[in-house]
Amino acid sequence: MMERYPFFKGGRLAGYVRTFSDFVEVLEGGLRLYLWEGDRGLLHEGRGDFMMAVYEPPLEKPTGGCADFEERVRQAAEALGDKLQGRRVMVDFSGGKDSTLNLLAVVMLSELVGFRAIPVYVHVPYLEPPSNIDHAERLAGRLGLKLEVVEADRRMMLFYLNRDGLPRRGTRWCTFLKMKALREAMKAVGADIEAKAERVAESGKRAEKLSKTFAKTAYLAGKTLNLVYDMPIEQVALELVSRRLVHPHYLEGLPRVSCSLCPYKGLYELAISREHELEDWGLIEHVARRVHQRYYHALSWEEYWSYVLWRYDPTLALMRARERRCTCSEEELSLERAKSMFSSLWREENLKALRECASTAPGAFGKLPNGILNFDVHEPLRKVQWN
Repeated sequence: MMERYPFFKGGRLAGYVRTFSDFVEVLEGGLRLYLWEGDRGLLHEGRGDFMMAVYEPPLEKPTGGCADFEERVRQAAEALGDKLQGRRVMVDFSGGKDSTLNLLAVVMLSELVGFRAIPVYVHVPYLEPPSNIDHAERLAGRLGLKLEVVEADRRMMLFYLNRDGLPRRGTRWCTFLKMKALREAMKAVGADIEAKAERVAESGKRAEKLSKTFAKTAYLAGKTLNLVYDMPIEQVALELVSRRLVHPHYLEGLPRVSCSLCPYKGLYELAISREHELEDWGLIEHVARRVHQRYYHALSWEEYWSYVLWRYDPTLALMRARERRCTCSEEELSLERAKSMFSSLWREENLKALRECASTAPGAFGKLPNGILNFDVHEPLRKVQWN
């Protein structure tokens, strides 16, 4: 994840926090980078082979689009009404922040234009907790819709697990199966348009793709509808918190809703996700042991399993196992403190501060530094100050 989240203390904006790979980056009076180890983050010195290999600079907050959400929907209705009226729109829905806000916008748009919105959820067996379905159904129900639930092919899931092992960065075969299920669902519900909920601020690749996709026509490109692509996280959170449409995983401190074993999750996220029951942990461990024996000989099983190193190719996994030597013991970030920072964005007691934050661009602190590579990477991050 490349996007910085504001966090609050005592009803006031206190700083910004984000994750990338196994790091948690905190911007509070100074810039600090923590490498996650077990149940805590260890202060990182700002250098290291693994850090340099996985570092992703945060993106600038989007500046385009309409700040008022209702006005955004009205503008979309004026621009797209003749293209959407009488159609069937399938909404890709996970229950996460972006897909929930996009579903809300599509529902509001359908009331103005006159089309049918059909939310579809794809469950990924073995890798995702079944409880995610319940959360998604509850959120869709609050918007007055029945959720269509489909499932990625179980037989093919087992085939890929046994042949290739758990999904890792760069080879997420699970995404192919999920997209296949969505394509089949679109045919089954007879949809003309597919509503997706990607945002430019989430990653560099998405920013590049979405900027090109919606360069000429806002919100609708071909048969893809996206009403939230240029919204900053502060506005996304404001709309959901004020309407009480927040997924419970955010209140637990997770920065995103995804499969428990998503290879793009960091160890901080995985520490929380372990609390979400999967249907067959025995299968997961069996698959992990086979892949470890086949490709990860340089690492002990204990290192491989505790660091969840199937997420990386063998070379990067070895670098990750050695990265702890680049930390120091003088400062730690506890699991509870990190959870408090990430969850504060979604708590109603911070709604007033969130509203103020959402109305200020690029941030209530003024212009924020892009990231650690703007500074001397050989200088300890704890000494970096910003105005």
